[in-house]
Amino acid sequence: MPGKRDEGFTLLEVVVSLGIIAVMMASLTVFMINSRRVGHYAALRDAAVQLAVDGLEKAHGARGSALLSGRQQCTASCAAVASAQVDALLGTGTARWDATGPGTLTVPQPGAQPDGSTVSSPGDPEVVQLDGVAYRRYYHLGACWQPTATGAATSLACGAATATTPLARLVVAVVWSDSRCAGGACAYCEAALFSIATTDPFLVG
Repeated sequence: MPGKRDEGFTLLEVVVSLGIIAVMMASLTVFMINSRRVGHYAALRDAAVQLAVDGLEKAHGARGSALLSGRQQCTASCAAVASAQVDALLGTGTARWDATGPGTLTVPQPGAQPDGSTVSSPGDPEVVQLDGVAYRRYYHLGACWQPTATGAATSLACGAATATTPLARLVVAVVWSDSRCAGGACAYCEAALFSIATTDPFLVG
């Protein structure tokens, strides 16, 4: 006699199939949630990058010496920097210019902020709100020196105070709140050197 053919799934096969589908759907759900979280963080970071770059462009619009306006060198201590990244970019032994001094601040620009705070000193952040997220933009300034082009190739690295060309190293730090970052605070930094000498160091022969 010919063997009987299966006429369909048994109940056990149906249960196993449903279990496999449930496991796959659970995995896909986790994947989709994580993908959305990663995409959301990337969008927040992209906004922070743009704000940091805009901050540097704002500083480039002023003369290098104007960046010192409203600031003076920190003596005994200086206000805490926005993040460890700023500390690394400023470098150890850098003379900080984040204390309140005479004149009108160039960066950050003084005035009322969207969250009700006020920029009145160099350590105060500018506040930018984008899509309900508050970004705080800090401007940290340090003094350093750069060897002139005479006798050696000019480098963008800061040298000792015995070198002849005074520079200002500006670090723009953008900080925002996010549970995915350590301590719930994320930060992105950009840095640039500005000449505060009357003669451009690249034109010294």
